[in-house]
Amino acid sequence: MASVKVLLRKDKSNKQGQNPVIIQIVHNRKKKIINIGHYLSSSEWDSVKELAIEESKIKEQKLYLQKLNINIGKKLGQIKKKIVELEEIGKPFTVDMISEPFTQHYSSISVFKFYDDLVSRLKDMGKIGNALIFSSTIEKFKKFREQKDLAFEEFTLKVIIEFEEFLIKEGCRVNTINTYMKKLRTGYNKAIKEDIVSEEFYPFKNYQIKSEKTVKRAITKENIITIKELDLKGKKGLEKARDIFVFSFYARGMSFVDLAKLKVNDIVGDRILYSRSKTSQKFSIKLTSQISEIITKYNDLSDPDSFLFPIILDPKGDIHKQCYNSIRNTNKNLKKIGNKIGLNIPFTTYVSRHSWATIAKREGVRTSIISEGLGHQSERTTQIYLDSFENDVLDNANDLITNF
Repeated sequence: MASVKVLLRKDKSNKQGQNPVIIQIVHNRKKKIINIGHYLSSSEWDSVKELAIEESKIKEQKLYLQKLNINIGKKLGQIKKKIVELEEIGKPFTVDMISEPFTQHYSSISVFKFYDDLVSRLKDMGKIGNALIFSSTIEKFKKFREQKDLAFEEFTLKVIIEFEEFLIKEGCRVNTINTYMKKLRTGYNKAIKEDIVSEEFYPFKNYQIKSEKTVKRAITKENIITIKELDLKGKKGLEKARDIFVFSFYARGMSFVDLAKLKVNDIVGDRILYSRSKTSQKFSIKLTSQISEIITKYNDLSDPDSFLFPIILDPKGDIHKQCYNSIRNTNKNLKKIGNKIGLNIPFTTYVSRHSWATIAKREGVRTSIISEGLGHQSERTTQIYLDSFENDVLDNANDLITNF
């Protein structure tokens, strides 16, 4: 009769000093070990009951231990059923015949490889902003893992909880952790859809992604006037950062990546026509005198294929990297400007978008028009019963907000 036991394998451990939970099958003096992809410390394991100890002050960890025990019980039942089936046949069988259906066949593409490929795909699609966030996420995750890759089947709830604890120790804020976790979850969902890993291994089912209300990022119309009128001659870095911010504000909160990719040939008549990198939505912005003044400061418009702003300096180079470096430098300079005029919020390029929406609201512009102007996908319900606003409605709204 074959015997089956669940053990904590003490001869192996991960970087946290935890041991793998295994199922050991012995038959005819031959031993087979099935690694179920979970690690626990000795204090979390009851060697007599052969189960995880379901005690933890952390809710997610307790749920993880409970789910682990359920999975262990399910796996044991399946293995014992297989043994009974083989014995009923009445022919000799091996330990491999027992274990083969339950041996994990890990996905051929590892977690690191999949996310790195995902970043490359996003860059190729022109979704630079999204690629930046995914890239930051996987680099932080690699740091947590000390560059030790893993299969998707090994990417358990336990790993997620440990990654969260790592981020907290790194000093990350709640909403920063929220962003990292959402991107990891999105990537895992993509891996499931692409048949890289089975849905049964999905680790986010019992994990709650935490968030908190963000500090307001909007500034007033008076603040923008002050920023616009600052004398920054001789300080090219600060002047360029200021001009990019003001242009973005005048262009209904245009994102930095979209602004960086604008070319002369995107100007058609008295409008700027472009597609938003993040969503591929089409936008049409009126070429106002304020916008034209900033553009002609940096481009004489003689070369239709040239970028409007000196951000992507090498069109054949890594656009992703150029945008990343430029937005970092721009935000550093905006921070200096913010300190210079006494702003009490983190002053970044994204403030232009928040400010456009907030000032519009204060000026009495309907929320639905603001949503249309910003291209908010999250306002789907509003967009269902609202027709697309004509350009002149959006132009009037933009003139009302920026005409000062």
